[in-house]
Amino acid sequence: MAAISPVVSEQWGMITAGQARGLGVSRQDLKRLVDDGTLAIVDQAARVYRLTGVPEDPELDPLRAAWLQLGGAKSWHERAAVPDAIVSHRSAAHLRDLGDLIPHEHEFYATTRLRPRRNDIKLRVRSQIAPDSWEVWGGLPVRTVSAIIDDLLTDGEDESAVAQVVQDALALGLLHKDALKAIVAPHAVAYGHSDPADFFRVLVGEGTR
Repeated sequence: MAAISPVVSEQWGMITAGQARGLGVSRQDLKRLVDDGTLAIVDQAARVYRLTGVPEDPELDPLRAAWLQLGGAKSWHERAAVPDAIVSHRSAAHLRDLGDLIPHEHEFYATTRLRPRRNDIKLRVRSQIAPDSWEVWGGLPVRTVSAIIDDLLTDGEDESAVAQVVQDALALGLLHKDALKAIVAPHAVAYGHSDPADFFRVLVGEGTR
């Protein structure tokens, strides 16, 4: 137990089987820790374990466990410095408490083709991800607010839903209007606006459809 304590303390009370093995904890040791109630297998995240007694966050823990599962034996520090999976789209907006879009699956950009073996993870493989398009937020590599909005618009998310994300970000001081103008302009026509300025005003709540 002492071997895994430092890891679970920085990973929301969770550890992967691969990480545990790297610390010298065998499969039999893990089974014993589960059998005696020290650890519990995380729902829907094979090979991810939770230290029992650690307060759970039902809103964010499933996303955290999915991210840990994708990393296998890699450490949090390694993956936070050079991420192989970055929270994106609806999952990123939800993580940052922006808007009301409900993520129906865990969405990530991945730098390599990963095989999660579950159908509630959506990966978009990008060999290159701009360093200024993500940051560590809440312990997870996540797209920046500007990148989240661009991703949602590229995906054709509902205009009013994106507007709520935009307005929440502005209210929290996480987004500047000048930056937003550059983001939304290429998407205006796709959303039925011949003038990008009109689209901008709708998204910030200063105009009407």
